[in-house]
Amino acid sequence: MTDFDLVGELECVWEVQAICGEGPLWIEAEQSLYFVDIDGQKLHCYEETSNARRSIELEEKTGWVLPRCNHNDFVAGCESGVYFMDKSSGKMTFVMNPEPDQVENRFNDGKCDREGRIWAGRSHAPETKATGCLFRIDPDLSHSSWDGPYICPNGPAISPDDSTLYHVDTFGGTVWAFDKHPDGTISNRREFARLDSKKEGFPDGLTVDNENRVWLAHWGGSRITCFSQQGERLGLVELPVPQVTSCTFGGPDL
Repeated sequence: MTDFDLVGELECVWEVQAICGEGPLWIEAEQSLYFVDIDGQKLHCYEETSNARRSIELEEKTGWVLPRCNHNDFVAGCESGVYFMDKSSGKMTFVMNPEPDQVENRFNDGKCDREGRIWAGRSHAPETKATGCLFRIDPDLSHSSWDGPYICPNGPAISPDDSTLYHVDTFGGTVWAFDKHPDGTISNRREFARLDSKKEGFPDGLTVDNENRVWLAHWGGSRITCFSQQGERLGLVELPVPQVTSCTFGGPDL
């Protein structure tokens, strides 16, 4: 396995000093990258064209933000549930909590499929109990639990054809793959990849490119590994930071 040839050099465009940066989201219409600092309770935005940067204080720990269809704001997965978030001010409006009895759980990472369903993990904030799971939140705000229990679920990511869902058990060192069906159900849970945590760190966030390759961030591993659709390691990108939490694609050529 070799390093990938990159177009240009690795470049740090913003030394934001996040405590726990997560949930990178590229908004094509704005040519902007949004991401959260979970423990720092901030939403950051980097505008690629102008190199402008701005940060917004948030009311509570937030694991992910996703754009709302036909709205100029976000849906956000937070410590106490799901909120609508004004992306300019950070003002949040409570929507729902899928598990009000699990007061130590919080949203950690989430993605949206082509039908508008949000797939998101709820993790145990102190990271000592396996009370977390993978939730599906439908456009009508109904919700269901699909996989668990986990201490810290991560990912998820969905293949371009919407037929495969990838989900991460961070403390278990495993990336799982599921068959994803048009009705929003998943089945055929199988091991896609496994990391040796002592040598490679822990699997964290991931994304899938248009050639069905899976790109996995290594928390404590200073790298991103690229896998084929079959789980074969194709290469890696080494990074000059220890805690790589997630990755995404963006830019004018996307």
